[in-house]
Amino acid sequence: MAVAVTAFAVMAYAGFALAASAPIVGQVDDTYTAATYTIDQGEVAQLQVTGSTHNATARANGPDNKPLFRSPTISGGSAGVDGTQYLSAGNYTFFCTIHPTTMQATLVVTGNGTPQARPSATAKLRTKSISKALKGLMVQITSSAKIDGVSVTAKLGKATIGKATASLFAGSQTVRVKLSKAGKSKLRAKNTAKVTVTADVPFGSPAKAKANLK
Repeated sequence: MAVAVTAFAVMAYAGFALAASAPIVGQVDDTYTAATYTIDQGEVAQLQVTGSTHNATARANGPDNKPLFRSPTISGGSAGVDGTQYLSAGNYTFFCTIHPTTMQATLVVTGNGTPQARPSATAKLRTKSISKALKGLMVQITSSAKIDGVSVTAKLGKATIGKATASLFAGSQTVRVKLSKAGKSKLRAKNTAKVTVTADVPFGSPAKAKANLK
């Protein structure tokens, strides 16, 4: 009985291993091992590098105006291809930005599974006066989930007057955007100022807020 149970467990484990998606493999000759790789919806594809230096970068852009999915550039080992977990079923071409002519392939996302929800956020500019803005713009950002690497940019017209980088948690938080010296000079010269703040959310749509400072 124990032998039968053990045999069943081994078969079940083997079945699970076979069901896992094969990684995207970058080789020493600067090619991928296949023209097509397959994952299920909701899955983070894996890049494995067996030689040279490679990445896997989507040709199409996502709502953040950056590649729809992208991996870090690595010279060995494995790394996740972030962004594939948000894809719906379909075919998506990708390439290695280091070797764009020899490394091109297609990621096929099956109809199995469910895509993860893309991160999202809303923004509101809490600072209402120029005098307070000179000490830093306070931006309230409400996030749908934990999001790292959010870039927050403040502009006066087309001129950038301040930047910040934030890691968000799910819920509402306040981010302080410190103004540059040039940004402070521009604000000091104004009686009223229309300021726009944009929080760029990786793999999601940007969150924007506007306010007229007095």
